[in-house]
Amino acid sequence: MGSQLRSAPWRATARTLAAFSLPLILSGVLQQLYNWADAFIVGNVEGELALAAIGATGTISNFCLLAITGFTVGLSIFFAQTYGRGEEALLPRILSTFTLLLGAVFLLLGLGGAAASGRLLRLLHTTADTLSLAEEYLSVIFLGIPFMAVYNVYAAALRGIGDSRAPFLAIVVSSVVNVGLDLLFVAGLGWSVTGAAAATVFSQVAMALFLAAYGSWKYPQLRFRPGKGMVDRAVLIRGRGWWTGPS
Repeated sequence: MGSQLRSAPWRATARTLAAFSLPLILSGVLQQLYNWADAFIVGNVEGELALAAIGATGTISNFCLLAITGFTVGLSIFFAQTYGRGEEALLPRILSTFTLLLGAVFLLLGLGGAAASGRLLRLLHTTADTLSLAEEYLSVIFLGIPFMAVYNVYAAALRGIGDSRAPFLAIVVSSVVNVGLDLLFVAGLGWSVTGAAAATVFSQVAMALFLAAYGSWKYPQLRFRPGKGMVDRAVLIRGRGWWTGPS
């Protein structure tokens, strides 16, 4: 009887950990599937050349996704530490600071990447027969990068306060939108790889807006008002450990 009582808290902890971790793992898997969904639909509709062109962009798009994820994994810890200390009044400033900062940084990188798509693909020795289509696809995909950054900042905030289900739900909704728009733009309108890329970007916009709206509606401590002080230098200094590592 005593051993059963002692094991009960461990079982509850294990269930809580599993409930938090499973959506987190599935979110990471689904984020990797955008390129695959585009390739599958385009390959079946447009043929092997278009399929190969999308495949040629995988290294670059995955690198961008990993860069964004790497930045925001540490940010989730910063949110969790702040929330755990009971400093909820600081959460809106952290959220606004890093949403604007990372959104702006990745907007510049996205625009620069879109302009340099052809050069990047040539550096990767993309074959001549797929280069043009790959460049069309990648130049549009880069435009979705700032929205992925905003999504990941909000996801970090929600996970930091204990909600891993909302980011997963946002990705599920986004995946459904992506597949639906792929079928419309590629199979229905015949926009080929450009349509597939546009479907991905629109779904990423929807994902970011959905999570931002949900976070603001569900959690008052994640609401911030536009205006002066949205980028707080003190927050950047305090949170420097999440990007520089422990000193």
